[in-house]
Amino acid sequence: MKERSQMHKFILVMGLAVGLPSTMVGLFFFLHHLVQIGYISWNVLLIILVLVVVATLGLMVKNVLVRKNRQ
Repeated sequence: MKERSQMHKFILVMGLAVGLPSTMVGLFFFLHHLVQIGYISWNVLLIILVLVVVATLGLMVKNVLVRKNRQ
């Protein structure tokens, strides 16, 4: 049972790690379109991208720490 829990933790963290690049690319193209039409500035685009990366990395760390404390 302990081995299954460790595998589940690994899959959650890997899922976030694999999803990060595709999220960044999709979000970048969407925000770049908004910059081109003049809805937001380039600085806002960069701030949003950094916030998404930090939030995703925070979720990865949180999942590892929560799973570690349960064991």
